[in-house]
Amino acid sequence: MRASSGDTIVAISTALGPGAIAIVRLSGARSLEIADSVFRGSAGLSGAPSHSVHHGYVFDADGREADEVLATVLRSPSTYTTEDMVEFGCHGGAMPGRRVLEVCLNAGARLARRGEFTERASLSGRLDLVQAEAVADVVGAKTRRGLEIALGQLEGGLSGRLTELRASLLDVRAELEAQVDVDSDEVEPGGPEAILAALEASRGLVAELLSRCELGIAMRDGLSVAIVGRPNVGKSSLMNALLMRDRSIVTPLPGTTRDAIEEFLHVRGVPVRLIDTAGWRDAVDEAEEAGVARARAAAAGAALVVLVVDASSGVDADDEVIARDLEPARTIIVGNKIDLGAAVRGDELAAAFGSSWLGATCVSAKEGAGLDALRDLIVSAALGSPPGDEPAHLSNVRHVDALKTVDAALVRASRLTRESGPPEVVAVEVAEAATALGEVTGETTPEDVLERIFERFCVGK
Repeated sequence: MRASSGDTIVAISTALGPGAIAIVRLSGARSLEIADSVFRGSAGLSGAPSHSVHHGYVFDADGREADEVLATVLRSPSTYTTEDMVEFGCHGGAMPGRRVLEVCLNAGARLARRGEFTERASLSGRLDLVQAEAVADVVGAKTRRGLEIALGQLEGGLSGRLTELRASLLDVRAELEAQVDVDSDEVEPGGPEAILAALEASRGLVAELLSRCELGIAMRDGLSVAIVGRPNVGKSSLMNALLMRDRSIVTPLPGTTRDAIEEFLHVRGVPVRLIDTAGWRDAVDEAEEAGVARARAAAAGAALVVLVVDASSGVDADDEVIARDLEPARTIIVGNKIDLGAAVRGDELAAAFGSSWLGATCVSAKEGAGLDALRDLIVSAALGSPPGDEPAHLSNVRHVDALKTVDAALVRASRLTRESGPPEVVAVEVAEAATALGEVTGETTPEDVLERIFERFCVGK
């Protein structure tokens, strides 16, 4: 991992704009010196005890007052970055924080890069890379459940399991390399069996972590659900009913929806991005043709597709044409308008299309009947099961990809061990698995990956 520059950095750590307060944060060896040079209070900050708060004013080099502040002194190592830190609590709004920031920059601090405070916390060993990424997930959490997952990672729940797994793999690698240095006659009987057992135990932990990744990722990033179907089956009415407000325009005329309309809602604690699309049919003009093309694109890119049909009239040839363009493995069928009488039941919907779909149900978007069952079906169909109380440890695609690399390497290592392959070759596969784990926690993460991770943070975090 790259080393800290050693500069004293400063940034505004609160959102810009109207608010009660704005916080300007300093971190680095000269934090107290720089803060003391611009602060005027009943006493200086350099001699103040750690975790103490002081009322005063910030002045620029020309003696002009920048703002009235509360200065919080935080001494190393008991700080977020483990460096000396000072935080100025300024008045909220667009200018006070910026003015104090400007004064600190002119006094010798450097403007922090995106995520540099958290990066320094990671470089100092206070946080590993998984915990550092969890900081951004806490800030960006869309639901309470997503926040709980991020806080669990920040507290080290995932890091502890990955560190334990990596240590076990390094022990296996050491044992394999030791076998290379001795005659085959000296290798203890049962040695390969012990190696194989350790590899399989590691694979079991990897499989356990990966088993809940779909839910974790959905909690973090949101689940995209495209609502598709022919015109006038009630797609926009269904979206409005799920949102419990009018978001899409609804009229009796076919072709009313011309563009994809997106909106977020929470379904059973999962953030869902609903996409209402234009009706699929032979377009009557260029605008509708563009809308149909976007509907197809939305269906192709969504995690889940909801194909809406008119349950009052039954499945027709146009429905079947649309269904042929969809993937049954990520599509559920919804029969709408049961308030008009159902020509087809929920258990008949999927069979009517002759494929193995994720599920099927009937609703009335107008009266609200069946919507709770549809919400449950959306979540369980996309995630494999409804979210329960068990922790979804993996919520980051980068972590999931790394764990898949680990699993593939362990599969090869196990196969070689069963086939009495050379221990040095098995050791190479185990080393690859350990390196992939290190890329998750930060021990072996490439420089360019680190830069991309911290670039998605805000400047003051």
